[in-house]
Amino acid sequence: MTAQRWWCLLIASLLAVPACSSNPARDRAAATTTTVAGSPARSPLFDLPLPPPVSVRQDPEGVALADPAFEPLPGARADFGTLAGAAYQIEIPDAWNGSLVLWMHGFEEFAPEAKATPPDFRRYLISHGFAWGASSFSSTSLIPGRSADETAALWDYFVREHGRPSWTYAAGLSMGGWSAHITAERYGDRFNGALGLCGAAGTTPGLWVSAELLVVGAFVAGVTQSEFDATQSIEDLIEQRIQPALDDPAKHMLFENIMIDLTGGPRAFAREGLHLEEETNWRRAGVLVAAQLAPQRDEPYELGLDAGVTSEEFNRNAIELPTNDAAFSAFSEGMDVSGDVQMPLVTLHTTGDGQVPIEQAQILRERVHTAGRGSRLVQRVIEDPGHCGFTTSEQEAAFAALVEWVEGGDEPAGTDLDVDDLTSLDQTFELAPRPGAADDQDAAKARAVVSGSARLDGDAFDARWIGAVVLDDQLVTPCQYTLPPVDGGQFEITVYGERESAGCGRPGAGILLWTFVDDEKLFTTEAIPWPDDGTADVTVDFATSEPAGAAPATTDFSGEVYRSDGERAPTGSLVEAYVDDTLCGVASIRGSGSFIGYILSVVGPDSVPGCRSGEPVTFRVDGARVVESATNSPGASAHLDLTVT
Repeated sequence: MTAQRWWCLLIASLLAVPACSSNPARDRAAATTTTVAGSPARSPLFDLPLPPPVSVRQDPEGVALADPAFEPLPGARADFGTLAGAAYQIEIPDAWNGSLVLWMHGFEEFAPEAKATPPDFRRYLISHGFAWGASSFSSTSLIPGRSADETAALWDYFVREHGRPSWTYAAGLSMGGWSAHITAERYGDRFNGALGLCGAAGTTPGLWVSAELLVVGAFVAGVTQSEFDATQSIEDLIEQRIQPALDDPAKHMLFENIMIDLTGGPRAFAREGLHLEEETNWRRAGVLVAAQLAPQRDEPYELGLDAGVTSEEFNRNAIELPTNDAAFSAFSEGMDVSGDVQMPLVTLHTTGDGQVPIEQAQILRERVHTAGRGSRLVQRVIEDPGHCGFTTSEQEAAFAALVEWVEGGDEPAGTDLDVDDLTSLDQTFELAPRPGAADDQDAAKARAVVSGSARLDGDAFDARWIGAVVLDDQLVTPCQYTLPPVDGGQFEITVYGERESAGCGRPGAGILLWTFVDDEKLFTTEAIPWPDDGTADVTVDFATSEPAGAAPATTDFSGEVYRSDGERAPTGSLVEAYVDDTLCGVASIRGSGSFIGYILSVVGPDSVPGCRSGEPVTFRVDGARVVESATNSPGASAHLDLTVT
């Protein structure tokens, strides 16, 4: 795994067993009770005849299948391999409660290799007795309908090999959340409930997210219909005509105002979410419109007072995008969501999601209620700027609520999205504080904002990310609040203070910035003194001849932190790394997006003599020792989950 990928990770058809067949695993599942007190031991579906096997693609479509082999968690066993045109992974705890969760991953951006990936809350599932399975899918394209089918085919395989589950749940994230919505409609003969995480509401609303970006950008840039129709390259139109116009702060503000209005209206973190996803959204918009797959719009745009432009003016000047009806029909076949859900469905969205805006949750609600299935839908909203920006603990809570609903009949609480104003949503379902949220303002005042010019070998440059570490008392701690870009040598980055994260900035500390050039991590050649007033305007230098710059060598670790009962340690917990009794690294557990854990750098003997290279590193969480240990290997990095003893 490259250093860049490590850091960025931080910002089938088989015959089923007949119902009357003898199968020891099935018999064991039938005799197992679930974790919900007082609920039936098994689903009403359990005693029905098995449904016909799902027909799926038998070969991968233009992709290779990644090796699905993986190591099971302690107390569990693994099953992996290929199934028709996809790879799969299955993990079953030794103390299986009879229930199965089938996980559907997100859009893989046309990657050359399809991978099966475990759910974010894998450890929770195993520790609570749930088996899980996941398909790679037979393509890395946008295929929510096919993903649902190939996941149902994995259920068929599981029944054949491991027995019919007492209860089965579908869960998915991003494109997988869209797939969960489809599964809830299509596979009521296999699944008892579904968890849709940040999923789109169907074909037209899902694709219009990208299409609207281009329409709004063109409007703000003054692109006329005749100019658009004459363009030979959508990519050139975006990069050479629209994006340069949006460099004007006033025009970019208007662009953001219209986009926020069209995607649900004012709400917490809406602007931050647009910033985070703008590069991804422009890339997707270019592909969608060039392929003439933008859905046709049947009604005029309706803008509110916050858009900064009237509906009449916008409709008069907004460009119309071409659609190849045959191509659109072929591409979108099986992807739509009608709202006719056949089982309890819990969804989770964030207010600031720039890829799947909160409007998608509102459209889904309308479709489900129009289909007369409103009693089967519960929606939850988290105030966060990220795409799928909920912590793993928040996913776990939503899943636990779904299980209680399905097996115990206790409908969970949700967020009321039948409102005109999303700015006053409560924070009922937020289990981790968000930097920048209202209740975090005092701690946020201790941050530093560093802006200015960045040079690479003396020249201005562009970079996708710039990050920060803090040097304090010979220790080094990753402390970037976000990972903003460097654009034409200009940047602005916010750095955590010590009140929000242990080891981060305070008076007397120094800040080193880092970036990537050709997959190599470079640090600035000089440290920036922590600013007394919280802001610094500086010129910083990176040098390809000195990639380490002024940064000491470190061994970098990241991961999640669990108690011995499988529950997560709370955010804010102190994580320390020691070589013998010498403190060599310090950080806090932080929550950001689906990741809630620690990012910690362990220094070597050049910084602290006792932090010897090649020696064991032990960890403590709020003073308690953990099971895992590692080796201090400056220059290396690793993912390491910690378990508190």
